[in-house]
Amino acid sequence: MFRTFCSAVLSLLAFAALSACGLKGAPHPDFSRDAFGFGQLSAVLAVDGAVTVSGDLTGQFQNADYFVLQMQPVEGELCTGCPFVPQDQYRFDASDAWESENGSKFSVVYLPIFPAQLYRWRIVGHNVYSGIPAVVSDIAVVGTESAFIEQGLPAQGR
Repeated sequence: MFRTFCSAVLSLLAFAALSACGLKGAPHPDFSRDAFGFGQLSAVLAVDGAVTVSGDLTGQFQNADYFVLQMQPVEGELCTGCPFVPQDQYRFDASDAWESENGSKFSVVYLPIFPAQLYRWRIVGHNVYSGIPAVVSDIAVVGTESAFIEQGLPAQGR
């Protein structure tokens, strides 16, 4: 009886040791099949203060659910190394921003709450599948031509 018990315990230990071979840790899902990214993005600041942001998506663009436009007015000198602290956010649904029904290009016009001549901005894109992480664009700058000249920047939107 004792021998049978010991054999069973040893068999279980051997099985556990052999089944532990291979990858360690929890499996990681492959998001690339359902993910999208940002392609070319641009923004223009109109005379009335409205900002038009347009661009295109790469990958599975049809999985875009909504976007958040984040804006930070620049007061004084533009600090490219400073942290991005958005003071204004605008959420818009992807279905409201598509330029065509079957294309990957989008456009949105927004009048910021805090008027300025120069803004730092970025877009955060959210997928229809909540488990897929949000896509965050690079921080860009938009402003009036005079603000760009005053800051010593080479051209609009850089």
